[in-house]
Amino acid sequence: LRAVDGISLSVQQGKTLGIVGESGSGKSTLGQAILRLLDSQGGIRFQGQALDGLTQKQLRPWRKQMQVVFQDPFGSLSPRMSVAQIISEGLEVHSQSTARQCEAQVIQVLQEVGLDPASRHRYPHEFSGGQRQRIAIARALVLKPALILLDEPTSALDRTVQKQVVALLRHLQEKHGLTYLFISHDLAVVRALAHDMIVIKDGKVVEQGPSHEVFEAPQHPYTQELLAAAQPG
Repeated sequence: LRAVDGISLSVQQGKTLGIVGESGSGKSTLGQAILRLLDSQGGIRFQGQALDGLTQKQLRPWRKQMQVVFQDPFGSLSPRMSVAQIISEGLEVHSQSTARQCEAQVIQVLQEVGLDPASRHRYPHEFSGGQRQRIAIARALVLKPALILLDEPTSALDRTVQKQVVALLRHLQEKHGLTYLFISHDLAVVRALAHDMIVIKDGKVVEQGPSHEVFEAPQHPYTQELLAAAQPG
């Protein structure tokens, strides 16, 4: 089985590429392969640099530029670490910041994601699902990355909270010029966030293009099925 087979894609700086498909279609595998979290064959270029031939040690300086926000905001945060420790962990690995500088950066990024910096000494279980996902976004954002892989970041949240998180992601993208790879099976969220999209079925791209074109005039029967299934009522 090839979970992802013969896929070629590109995403422009400051834009969002939506990667759409049902469970088991290969979306998350593709995202993790792009970030070299999984081994794969094929070229991967990021900011003009070929990443596919680098060792893990050579990749390390690039890791700061490529961050991930996972689907489960509870499972991806260590229950034994405070919010401040969770967010500053990447700074300790990738920067030369002092403890005081780290704390200042943690406070700033919590404000950016709409959380009270005074809560930074609390633990993940003391927050709601939406707040935990904001913490996960802050952890990625604090390193000032160029690219963030968002792997189903809103699927565990209810609709109201989803809209708030999508609005936050759009605001952060505009403010910092962030590039997103946005993996989701939720077409309403993709439509709200993605500039371009690819539709994956059984590890292969069946349709791709500007999001508005795909939504308004889907060409492939599978895309048409996904859109029809997403219609209310």
